[in-house]
Amino acid sequence: MKKTVLSFLFLVAVNTASAQGQHVLHAFYFFNVTNPAGVVAAMDKFKSSSCGSELPADVGLMAETINGSASSTHFLIVSYETMADFSEAQELTQTCADAATFLQEMRSAATPVTEYAIIPAIEVGDWTQDSVFMKFDMKVNNAELFAASWSELMDANVQSGVISDSYGLNRILLGNSEASHFVYIGAQDFESLVELDAKVRGSSAFEEYQSEVGDVRELLNTSLITPVMSWPKN
Repeated sequence: MKKTVLSFLFLVAVNTASAQGQHVLHAFYFFNVTNPAGVVAAMDKFKSSSCGSELPADVGLMAETINGSASSTHFLIVSYETMADFSEAQELTQTCADAATFLQEMRSAATPVTEYAIIPAIEVGDWTQDSVFMKFDMKVNNAELFAASWSELMDANVQSGVISDSYGLNRILLGNSEASHFVYIGAQDFESLVELDAKVRGSSAFEEYQSEVGDVRELLNTSLITPVMSWPKN
């Protein structure tokens, strides 16, 4: 399993992630979807267009199967390998007719709720291979302490064999007026995910983690995320 731990400083995060060949930025667009098939059809059409086929990003549609009181039901995650790719994508989508058509078709299937962009701080494993996730939104006032403590928690449960799929910590760079970070844990199926969560919470490492981060993080929401469809960049 490959582990990449990136500095929370912006430039170091960009340079390190680029060297590892991973995404350096993920943009999340949350929607209240009334017609999931319509969202998939709109994205299929856009990605097959001359404009959409040039989009320098991987795109995924995720369902927020359970997400507390949040009004969103799904989100699109648009992932960029470089910051230049993000800039290129903005210029492309603001000037092509296919993007305008996509937005019109999306409006008939979904209502925008919120959006934000994140910098990956810790990424372990290949999250694109997992089938379900727990996502924990939180407000952190000491990012370095939290990252170190949470990494120790994950490392201990990897070594014990409890965790074998993906997990990560993300810092919110732009957008979102509440959370500053979120962490996620992936699994192959819901039953395995629930069992994993129970074992992590029951571990001695979790007790130590709780004592270390009690004053530096506030848990805002826990959600169950299920991948629906993906559109890799060409």
